[in-house]
Amino acid sequence: MNWKTTELSYRRAAVENASAVGLVIILYDVLVLDLKRAIEAMQVRDIEKRSAELKHALLVLQQLEGSLDMESGAEAARNLSSFYSAVRAKVMEAQVKSSPEILDRQIELLLDVRTAWQQVDSNQSAPADSAAILPQQSSSKVSTTPSDELQHTNWTA
Repeated sequence: MNWKTTELSYRRAAVENASAVGLVIILYDVLVLDLKRAIEAMQVRDIEKRSAELKHALLVLQQLEGSLDMESGAEAARNLSSFYSAVRAKVMEAQVKSSPEILDRQIELLLDVRTAWQQVDSNQSAPADSAAILPQQSSSKVSTTPSDELQHTNWTA
C-alpha cells in the first residue's frame, strides 16, 4: 500500500465518522490545501497546476455554499454565503493576477472561520434550529450551528 492509498483511506474514514460540523471543517481543510498548492504553482509558474487547484477550490466553495439552507439558516447562513462569495471573487482575482498575496489573505480568513467551526464542534450545544446552515446528513448525528463569532463577523476578503 503506497502513501496515497493510505492517505485516501484515512480521509475516507475521517469523512465517514465526522459530524456535520466536522464535515464543514474537512471542507475548509481541503480548500486551504487547494489554495496553498495554487500558491506553490504560482511560484514556479505552473499555470496548469495553478488553474487545476483553483478550479478545485472553487468547487469546494460551491459545495460549502450549496449546503446552506437560506430559509432556516437565518442570518448565519446569509453571512456565510456572503463570505463564500467574497472568497470566490478573490480566488478568481488571484487567478487572473497570478497573485499569491491575495490567496494568502483568503487562507487567513478561512482559517479564522475554521477555528470558529472547531469551537462549535467541540461545544456541540447550539440551538436545534441552527442545523439548517450545515450540510445535510443521512445519518442521525447531531447538528449544531456556528457560534456567535460566525454569526456576527463582518465578512471582507
